[in-house]
Amino acid sequence: MLNIKSLFILGIAMIVSIFVACTNEDYDPNNPPVMELDTYELNVDGGGGDIPIFYAVRNAIKGAMPEVVSSANWVTLKEITSSTIVLSIAPSDVNEERFASVTIKYQGMKTNLRVSILQDKQLLNKFRFETLDLTYNSCTVKYMPTDKSMPYMANIIDAEYFKQSGTTDMNVFIEAEMNNYRSIAERNQMTLEELMERVSPQLIYTGDAERSFAGMKHGSQYVVYSYGVTFNGNEYSLLTPMHQTMVEIPMPEMLDASFGISSQISGTMANITITPKNWDGYYNVQIAPDYSLYYIAPGSNPSEGLFKSLASYFYDNARKAIANGTSIEQFLKANCYKGNKQINVTLEAGKKYMVYVFAVASEDGAIPVMRSTPNYAYL
Repeated sequence: MLNIKSLFILGIAMIVSIFVACTNEDYDPNNPPVMELDTYELNVDGGGGDIPIFYAVRNAIKGAMPEVVSSANWVTLKEITSSTIVLSIAPSDVNEERFASVTIKYQGMKTNLRVSILQDKQLLNKFRFETLDLTYNSCTVKYMPTDKSMPYMANIIDAEYFKQSGTTDMNVFIEAEMNNYRSIAERNQMTLEELMERVSPQLIYTGDAERSFAGMKHGSQYVVYSYGVTFNGNEYSLLTPMHQTMVEIPMPEMLDASFGISSQISGTMANITITPKNWDGYYNVQIAPDYSLYYIAPGSNPSEGLFKSLASYFYDNARKAIANGTSIEQFLKANCYKGNKQINVTLEAGKKYMVYVFAVASEDGAIPVMRSTPNYAYL
């Protein structure tokens, strides 16, 4: 019986974003690594930009990371994370379509992967973006169109949307966005044009504009985007292709908090003792069984991506609870602890377990977030 309020038992369905953190100690030729991408074709407008490709690896090898080789100098690697390869596509300088590809390799993988890239002809870049006042849960974006009289959409979206939806064609994205607004207009007995007049300048702007966004997910990527657009009744017309750039939301500054973790096992009952050090606030406890991708084999070190995923999982649970009417203090009392605690939990026989403990806090009434690097121990 759990004596732990809402102790999180971390199952495999919760951790797709850190798939690559599950590693084999050695290469097994009978079970070689297999990498999957969310897309193998990129259609990019002439303005270029930073384009994410999401990936996962089965039978990953400890310490191995993808290697990216480009066939053209206008396609370069910007960064590789535990789940994302970000390509930097230069603005086109030719008056015709151009083609390139990248080859993605991984240690021990039998067949390399190939991503084809088709970029549109040279485009007069209609927008510039500048990110201001970036914090772990907010940012301000300055949108700067070259045509100061052109109406345009100014917005931002979690990059996870493109991973989950599989959307790579930005015209398809725009159509879905406009269909959503059209539905809102119909529910309010308005046309799309009337609705957009109402939300101007909250969404539709002319000239330079600044928008501030709050309640963002720390450690995540967001896509800032704009496109010129006009409206006529329930219809819209694009004046420019969609322009975009990537914004990386940082993690909060990790505070100097640590936790002593000890345990005693009797049969399938575990008694876990948590002793906070340099921390008198709330902390969260999460348990990972050995079938979970959060479980790290003894002797290995958890990756930064794993800690980000733990932080994201805690944040998502807090955000959902608070959106459903739970107060911040109610959530913290129901799901977290203060001071020295002994926690009794029943475990499954024949399984190994890890326990993670990290400080959490809410600043100025914001959704609680991870505020210390997780401590962990094996049960």
